[in-house]
Amino acid sequence: MWELLEHAVKSASASASIYATSIHEKAHTLAASVQDEASTLVQRVMSSARTGPVDEILYEELADYRAFSSSFALEKVTQEIAELRDKDAEIRELHDAVVPLELSEGEFWCRYFFRRQQSTEQKWRDQVSINDDNLEHNPEDDAPPQTHRCSTGRRMNREEHAYARLSRAADEADQCAVAQWQQKARDLHCQLQEIKQIYDVKEKKSLKEWDKQLQDLRDTYETKMDAFSSRVDAAWAAGYNEGAQEIGAIAKNVGQKTEQEMARYRTEIAQRDFRALAGERVVALTKEKADLERELQAAREQIAELGKQNESQAKKTRSAALADVTKERDLWRMRALKMKKLKDLVQNELTTLRLQRDAGSEASSTGSDMSATGTHSNDHSKLQARMNELQAQLANMLANSEARACKAYEKGVEIAKIEAEKRVKQERDIAFQEGYKTAQAEVKSEMGLLKAELGMFRAFHESAIHCADHVDENAENLLDTSLDDILLADGQALCSPTSSVSVFIDDGKNECPVPAGSKSNDDWGEW
Repeated sequence: MWELLEHAVKSASASASIYATSIHEKAHTLAASVQDEASTLVQRVMSSARTGPVDEILYEELADYRAFSSSFALEKVTQEIAELRDKDAEIRELHDAVVPLELSEGEFWCRYFFRRQQSTEQKWRDQVSINDDNLEHNPEDDAPPQTHRCSTGRRMNREEHAYARLSRAADEADQCAVAQWQQKARDLHCQLQEIKQIYDVKEKKSLKEWDKQLQDLRDTYETKMDAFSSRVDAAWAAGYNEGAQEIGAIAKNVGQKTEQEMARYRTEIAQRDFRALAGERVVALTKEKADLERELQAAREQIAELGKQNESQAKKTRSAALADVTKERDLWRMRALKMKKLKDLVQNELTTLRLQRDAGSEASSTGSDMSATGTHSNDHSKLQARMNELQAQLANMLANSEARACKAYEKGVEIAKIEAEKRVKQERDIAFQEGYKTAQAEVKSEMGLLKAELGMFRAFHESAIHCADHVDENAENLLDTSLDDILLADGQALCSPTSSVSVFIDDGKNECPVPAGSKSNDDWGEW
């Protein structure tokens, strides 16, 4: 019994730690998603603030830019550039990022002042149009005079100052928007931290309460066991050996019956709850399993067919290569036969010439014999050289034909092997992917069943906690030496499952206390 209680405590603590770990992981995931969303919003606001002051020159602006760059001198605006770099951090960062990787120093500042002049002129045009609409006077009066250069310069300076104020206002608005988004992200992070702290406090509190309940149950059980052990020891000390044996037999019998009944009840409850919770799910999973088995069988058949096709294709490729090699070999054999015939003709002609030479040597005179002998010897040497040359060519052709035949055969075999290996590898990969998907689906179905069982055991766990709240803390002396009227509920604490720990709640109604002064006697003396 004590082992059952320890097992219940260990399983409860393990389930609580697993549940706490899952909650922590969910909280961390939520925090990461909130931080990612906040950073994305901040980057979006910062990227959409406004266009850069050194953008690429468009084709329509090329003529104006060339005219401006021809009159622009970097040495004249050195002081203004230094002030801009000191005051405007954005321009400084853009300058450090672009120069000299993308633009040179002069081109960067030329573009900057060209863009600023464009903006000033555009604002001046807008202001002139507004004045024309409001005052309804001649637009030629608002045009800048061509003769008064001083007034034009002062107006340009005023317009540049106005443009600087507007750009600073736009930068301040952008910075304010970024600050607002950053503050919102910090607020969300703080709220998440507060929610996490509250959850951690609640979780710790629930774990402490659960540990306290388990400790109380264990203490109660130890108290009852100590009381029972003390009473049994007292009975043994008083000489009640037979009574103790009878009590042990009765307790064992009752415990076995109670355990059997509780096991039967637990099985019935589990089956009923499982049918109620996962009946439809089991049917769906059964159908899905049958479908997956059919798909797996179809995939296996397809793999077998592909293997047969690969074998047939490899045989066809090998047969085609062998046919090519055979054709080439036959061609070289025909050439060899032709060379052999040519050799035979040369040999016959040489034999004829020898015979003619012998006959001419007998009939002719000595002088004529010498001249004919020289002529025939020259002809014989030429024919011998030609014959040797033809024999060498024939040998070379035969060797080349054999070498080419071997190379062609080996090349065809290698090509067939490579193609077969590629097809087998591709089919193996396809089969592996299909098997992996099938196994993944089966694992998901098994996980669904396990989750259903976990929900059922969690329901038992909650019912056990509800029963533990009604325990009477003042119940004492729940066990006595008389065990004749033990109810079925009395064995629940000893035979219940680990997920539904309970205690005796009958307040000692089934006990039969023995008076202190009474004794039982029989015919043989004191019992």
